[in-house]
This record gives sequence, C-alpha cells and structure tokens, in this order.
Amino acid sequence: MDINAPHLKVVNAGLLSTIQDSGRFGFRHLGIPWAGTLCPAWRIIGNSLVGNDSGCAVIECFEGGLQLQAGDTAVRVAVIGSPSAHIKLGNQIDQVSCKANRSLTIAPGASLYLSSTGSLRHAIIAIANIDIPEHLGSTSTYAKASLGGLDGSALQAGDNLRLGERSQNSIDSEPHTYCELSEELLYQSNVLRAIPGPQFDHFSSKGVDTFMSSSYELSTEADRMGVRLSGPVVAHRDASAKDIVSDAIVPGSVQVPGTGLPIVLLNDAHTAGGYPKIATVISTDLPILGARRAGAHLRFKLVDIDEAIAARVHQRNLIDRAVASIAPCIVSEISLSTLFENNLIDGVTNGHDELNVS
Repeated sequence: MDINAPHLKVVNAGLLSTIQDSGRFGFRHLGIPWAGTLCPAWRIIGNSLVGNDSGCAVIECFEGGLQLQAGDTAVRVAVIGSPSAHIKLGNQIDQVSCKANRSLTIAPGASLYLSSTGSLRHAIIAIANIDIPEHLGSTSTYAKASLGGLDGSALQAGDNLRLGERSQNSIDSEPHTYCELSEELLYQSNVLRAIPGPQFDHFSSKGVDTFMSSSYELSTEADRMGVRLSGPVVAHRDASAKDIVSDAIVPGSVQVPGTGLPIVLLNDAHTAGGYPKIATVISTDLPILGARRAGAHLRFKLVDIDEAIAARVHQRNLIDRAVASIAPCIVSEISLSTLFENNLIDGVTNGHDELNVS
C-alpha cells in the first residue's frame, strides 16, 4: 500500500478488533458462517454519521485499547456504542475527551484513542470512505478461515486501513453530527425473545419450564462465535436426547449440551452441530448477547413467527428514526475539544464546543 495515499494506521489493535459489514451470505452450505457486525443497527447509524452507505465496512472492537492514527489527511469517524465509552482525540501530549454516537475528525498525524467501551463490551468505529476489498461478496472478517478483512485476520498493530480519495475541503465543510441512541438500540433489555427450536421435543416439560422461568447469567465464555450462560440446568427428555446427528445451526440457535447449560450462537457460529436446540433467539434480540457484559442476567421468552417479524419491523423503524434524527452539532462555549476536532485545517474555528442538542 502507498503510505502517501489516504489511510488510517492501527497503532494499537486492542483486544479483538475486526473489519465487519452486514455479513457474508449464501455460503453456509459450504461451511462458511455469516460473520458481520454483532449489532447491525450500530453499523448503519455509524456509517450514516460519516456519510457512508449503510453497508460499508466498519471496525468492531471489544473492550478498549484501540488506537488509530491519521496519515497526511484528516479522517472523519464515528464511535457507536455506550455513551460511557472513553474516547480521546489528539496526540501523546495533548488529548481531549470526546463523546460516542457522533462524528469526529482525526486531524492529520493525530490519533483516535478508544480506551474503554464503557458499560457495553464492544463498540463500532465507522470510517468515512473506508476502502476494504471484498472476499466472497463481503469485507467481513472470519478469522478461523482467514477470510475477509485485512489478510483474513483481526487487526494488528502496524496495519493500514486504506481510504478512498475524498476532498479535504469536503471534510472541512461538513458539520459534525450526532445521534441519540434509544435504550432499545443500546440493548438494555434483559429479555431474549426466541421461537421454539427444531429439537424442542428433546426436553422434558420440567426442562422447558426451567428454561422459560429462570434467569441466566452471561458468563465470561463469550466471543463472536457464541456465549455460554450459567444458571439452572435445563433437563433433557432422557439420556438419548442429549445428542443428535449433527444438523444445521444459525446465529441465535440455543444449544443445550449434556451439562444442561444453554449456549447461544452468534455471528461466527459454525454451520452444523450435534447438540439439541431448544430455541432460536430472534435477530432483533441477538445483539443483546454481543453487547452486554459478563454478569448480565437474562431471561428467555418464547414468541411465534408473527411476533418475531413484528419485532424486526419495529427495530427497522427505530433505526430509520435514529438515522433521520441525525443533526449537526451546534456551537456553545469555548473548549480545547473543538480546536482538535475542527483541526484548524485551511481555515478558522471559533474554538467553541459542539453540544448535542435536539
């Protein structure tokens, strides 16, 4: 890559930072998972804040530690996730704190520091005009098969993210924007709606009652492939029902192995498995498991297909309203933050802070 071309350098990659988009579909029969962002709404909103198409690639990162440095040109970005995320712009000497869920500009040679994802365990970083090549129709990283992203792996220190050509004057003239995320789009619910799974009859009536009435704790065993839950044991119908001939699974499948403790599969889930599936978490609630931290207490609620479709329509409406509500930040009092965020590139700033107001 030409280091003089517009780019962002990964100075520190953090715990697990990957390139993701909406996912890679149509290949599960070949054993290739969907991948894609765990919280699709965040990707859509983030891309809208920086002027990208909603399906553009973003960085999905867990916890903190990510540092991105601009090259010779300014870069517009947006960090989407918990309002308590710790974000700073600047250099090693001068840094200013910034807010999530709004657009920011990294000045030439300066860095974006995401030291913590706050109350949620991951965040999305949308980058204006990011240019990542597709593999099998998607930029999404599936590291176990070295597919997608940058060389098929999670981001590493020293990687350079290529950016398309964009007018510097365009970046200077575009106002910073913000978006208020609703509680539903911050995935604060403790209820996981699910439809009965294909092996629902492999569980005793007592086991089903336990599954439906109990509170389960999100364990520390969680990644992009799936999460394990701890809590009351879900009883199988009998010993023969604890295993099945491997069949198809999808993100959202709730497997119950012989231990009786549920495993919920996420975007990087393998495509077949031999544990019976008591339920399938609906797509609108699946991000709760990707966003919430270990120790969160969750309950299952069985719904039918019509309720699942209605929930999908409702979430799409929430996303559309959030995107429609994106507005320019307005000027208030003087702050160092605005000096950094406006960069003083080829122009003048009044040094006033941009406040999020509706």
